[in-house]
Amino acid sequence: MSKRMFFVTEDIETFSLVADESGVTAVDVATARPVDPGELTRKIGEMVAGDVLPQRAIKARELWRSPHRENPADDGLFDRMLAGGLVTESGVGQFGFGDTLIRLLSYLDRTFTDIAVRLLGAELRSYPSLIPTDVLCRSGYVSSFPQFLLGASRLHGDTDHYRDFIDEIQAASHTEDPGAAAAEALERHGTHAGHVLSPAVCYHVYQQYSGTRMPESGKAVTAVGKCFRHESRYHRSLERLWEFTMREVVFMGDQEYVTQARKDIMRAVWDTAQRLGLPGRCETASDPFFLSVQAAQKVWSQRALELKYELLLPVGGGRSVAAASFNLHGQKLGEAFDLSSSVGDAAFTGCAAFGLERIAYAFLHHFGMDVRNWPDEVRECI
Repeated sequence: MSKRMFFVTEDIETFSLVADESGVTAVDVATARPVDPGELTRKIGEMVAGDVLPQRAIKARELWRSPHRENPADDGLFDRMLAGGLVTESGVGQFGFGDTLIRLLSYLDRTFTDIAVRLLGAELRSYPSLIPTDVLCRSGYVSSFPQFLLGASRLHGDTDHYRDFIDEIQAASHTEDPGAAAAEALERHGTHAGHVLSPAVCYHVYQQYSGTRMPESGKAVTAVGKCFRHESRYHRSLERLWEFTMREVVFMGDQEYVTQARKDIMRAVWDTAQRLGLPGRCETASDPFFLSVQAAQKVWSQRALELKYELLLPVGGGRSVAAASFNLHGQKLGEAFDLSSSVGDAAFTGCAAFGLERIAYAFLHHFGMDVRNWPDEVRECI
C-alpha cells in the first residue's frame, strides 16, 4: 500500500500508515494545499479497495542468502558522494556520475554481460531510449503501470503554433518561473509524439523479433540502455531514479529452455555476489501493478507461481533495494508479439534485469568510497 500512496494524487505531500495489532487501520495524510477531504478519501479508498484488499497474503520465499554480513548502517554515504563529486544532481531523480562511479558501473555491466554470453550465448544488441507507444500497449505495460509512464511530446506541425510558442517562451523568460510557463506553452501547442521513454530494455527485443520463429535451442539477447520511470516522491539517492541504466537479458523459446535459462543466470549472479563479498538475498516478489481491475490477481499469481524473483541488496538504515530481477512471462508476450517456438506455438519468454546504479550504490554502502578497500577483482578491473 505504501508504494502506491504518492501516486493517488500529487497533492499528497507526506503520509504515514496508522496500525494496531490487527494491521493497518488508517492513513494519516498531509497535503501541499487545501483539498476536498471527501475526494481524497474517495481516491485512497478506491486504491485500497481495488489494489490492496483483494491481495491474498503470501509470505515471500527466500531462495538464496549471501553468507556475508551487512556492514553497520551508513546513512551519510550519499551526502558524501555528492560532496566528493562522485554524483552530481541534474534534476528530480536524475544524476550525473564521476570517474570512479562510471568505472564501477562499467565493471558491473561487463560482469553481467559476460554471464549472459557465457551461459546463454546471448546476442549483443543496442536500442534507443524512445519506444513506440503502441509497442508498450501490446506488451500490457501501459495498462499495468500507468503511474510510471514518461511520454515524449512535440509541437504541432504548424507555423502558427511555432510562432505562438516562441512568443510565449520569450515572454516567460521574464517571469519568476519560466520553466513552468514553458511547460504550459508546450501543453497548449504540443501533442504526443507517438513514443514514450522506454521503461525497460526488453520491450525493444520483443518488438525486434515480432513475427519470428525461435530456433530449437532457444534464443537469448542482451542489451543495456537508459530506462525511465516516474517515481513521484519515491525517488531517493540512487535507489529510485527517473532515469537509470538497465542491463537486460531476454530469453525466448520453449518452456524448458526459458525456465532453465532463468535458473542458470540467477545462480551465476548469486555466485558473483558471494565471490565479491556482497551481502544480500534473493526471494519471490511481484511487480507494482496499479489501478488495474486485475492488479491484485496479477500480484498474487506472480508470488504464488514464483514468476518473479528479486535480488535484494542492503543500502543502510535497514533498507534493501531490488537490484536485479529474474522473470518468467509464460506465453503472454509470445502471443502479443507473435513470437513462435521452434514447433510453432507461442514462445515462452523470460528476462533478467540488472539496475546498475542500484547495484553500485549497494556496493558502495558495503565497501565504501575508498577504492583501496574494494575487492581485488573489482579494483584490478577498473
